[in-house]
Amino acid sequence: MKSRALPDRTPARSRTWRATAAGIFSALALVAAFGVSDSSAAQGPAPAALPSYDHVVVVVFENKQYGEIIGSANAPYINQLANAGASLTAMKALTHPSQPNYFNLFSGATQGITGDGCYTPQSMSAANLGQELIAAGKTFATYNEDLPSEGSTACTSGQYAQKHNPWFAFKNVPLNTGKTWAQFPKSDFSQLPHLSFVVPNQCNDMHSCPVGTGDTWVKNNLDAYAQWAKANNSLLVLTWDEDNFLGSNQIATVFSGAKVKQGKYSSAYNHYNLLRTFEDLFGTTHAGNAASATPISEVFGDGTTPPPDGDLKVSNPGTQTCKFNQSCTIQITATGGKPPLKYSATGLPFGLSIDTATGRITGKPWQTGTLQITVTATDSAGASSNAAFPLTVNWF
Repeated sequence: MKSRALPDRTPARSRTWRATAAGIFSALALVAAFGVSDSSAAQGPAPAALPSYDHVVVVVFENKQYGEIIGSANAPYINQLANAGASLTAMKALTHPSQPNYFNLFSGATQGITGDGCYTPQSMSAANLGQELIAAGKTFATYNEDLPSEGSTACTSGQYAQKHNPWFAFKNVPLNTGKTWAQFPKSDFSQLPHLSFVVPNQCNDMHSCPVGTGDTWVKNNLDAYAQWAKANNSLLVLTWDEDNFLGSNQIATVFSGAKVKQGKYSSAYNHYNLLRTFEDLFGTTHAGNAASATPISEVFGDGTTPPPDGDLKVSNPGTQTCKFNQSCTIQITATGGKPPLKYSATGLPFGLSIDTATGRITGKPWQTGTLQITVTATDSAGASSNAAFPLTVNWF
């Protein structure tokens, strides 16, 4: 006689709970087996190994294309720093106009800022570099030329403009970290905080005055620190907020000081990468989009041995844009080879030409549309390298 299976008289609710519990325990078993946890998955990429500095000073300039600075006779001092240090040849700002870029550099996001109007001081609470450094037990300050007084939240004052000073917007950054330029140490640089920003006024930052004015200002005011930094485990960084609206937002960025590996670096970077670099130099948390950005680690080394000549290589400047009958500058750079190098270009529209000695393309284009430009660098031994990129010339 066949035995009959007894019906399951367990209430449906109990059966459902047991099935759910079984699923949970199975999932926990898989987690234990593979060593995966929610907390480790949320940590993101581990920070790259970067040097440890005693002091980092960051200077932010205004509204100049890469080619208006690097290779320009109007900026001899900045080019001196670039040639002896590390220069980023494919660094780009993220947007226009000025102010959102400052917020990107300081907090990894625009924080809703889209224009250059004055913000409400101490109104934001998002993570930012100043707050992160203080939380990590480091010191932070900014030195702002023409700021009326320490901690002033004025919108404008003389050549001072709040739109270039995002730190006053955050309630988690003490107002007294915003200092006047007169408070910047003039000789005893060991008194500087771990990281500080220097913001020249709107003439000396090249916003309202020529490139040469800003170049002279940084030489007169920061060369003493630049020389001291090399021997005192410190770093000077020069960068720009944006280009002049007439290019592809490519900007110059220069590293000078101790542990900087001399050379030109063609990796694509932006303000998020720069923020991530500052955070990782001091081991802080990461603000906004800096959390997923790669630090600019390739520029650091022992700083004592320049790279060998190596193979000649032209750095591709990427997609470029200009405006019809408006001044346009595109800087072409090359590494390696036996100097001196000679540059040439084909496909340029009427009105643009390339300087054979510096690789600087300048002029006012008189042709619209997208053109394919090929640039070539030739060294003194006859070796050559080329790169091709699209150039779009718009009516407006």
